[in-house]
Amino acid sequence: DVCMPQMSGLEVQSQLREISPSTRVIIFTGKDDPLVRSTALNAGASAFIIKPFDDEELLTAVRLALAPAN
Repeated sequence: DVCMPQMSGLEVQSQLREISPSTRVIIFTGKDDPLVRSTALNAGASAFIIKPFDDEELLTAVRLALAPAN
């Protein structure tokens, strides 16, 4: 999630990337902010999903995240 009390989702994504560059990240948020979306995707997020979302959207994002990298 992008909005969390201790650290933003983008900060978590950045720290996770430093610790484990191959870990896939899917960002979930209740607020569609184009700048945040762009930042997350440019930083390597596999998907950026706006809540609420449907099952198919989640499954598509997970499949994309688990697909072999090109």
